[in-house]
Amino acid sequence: MRSVWAILRKEWRSEWRTRYGLNAAVLFAVTSLTAVTFAAGRIPDRVDILSALLWLTLMFAALASMSHAFVRETESRTMLLLRLVASPTQIALGKLGFNLLFLLVVEAITVPLFLLLTGAPAPNVGPFLAVLALGTVCLAASSTLVGAVIAQTRSRGALFAGVSLPILFPVLALGVAGTRAQWEGTSVLSFVQPLAAYAVALLAMSLLLYDHLWED
Repeated sequence: MRSVWAILRKEWRSEWRTRYGLNAAVLFAVTSLTAVTFAAGRIPDRVDILSALLWLTLMFAALASMSHAFVRETESRTMLLLRLVASPTQIALGKLGFNLLFLLVVEAITVPLFLLLTGAPAPNVGPFLAVLALGTVCLAASSTLVGAVIAQTRSRGALFAGVSLPILFPVLALGVAGTRAQWEGTSVLSFVQPLAAYAVALLAMSLLLYDHLWED
């Protein structure tokens, strides 16, 4: 845990120096929400459209800013040094923790702004946060895994989006359906359970693959 915490702190300090990823995610989210507001106006009675817009904004904000999870070490040629002080799994867990924290910061800005600009009804806090939290775990886990896969390639940006999208389609579908259900006042349990199972499957698959990805 000490190594994982050290990797997480390193990632946060590196991001805070440039704020490249955070600025890209927030700028994408604000630009998208502004364009949607001008095009569609305030649509508080269309919870189906609101749910889709919210999750599309969150997903593409993540894709626009999280492709560099393992790129810093690759470009600065410090990956070998990092491997000397921590195992691949410890490094990946530290980066996963950073990605989770990063997404929480982005969502703390994006979600209230989305509710304000679109005139969305007040969410049912408990179910809404449950769906959002599990979707965030899935986004972070998939971004970390795909970032490790494409770190050694040349066209990282295009590959990151192309590989991530098929993995994230179930998250998008369940997140949209769960968010719509909580606005409609129906149970979200049938959407929360598959999201939780998918998050566990992503995390388990990641832990099994990290060592092999870094060796091959």
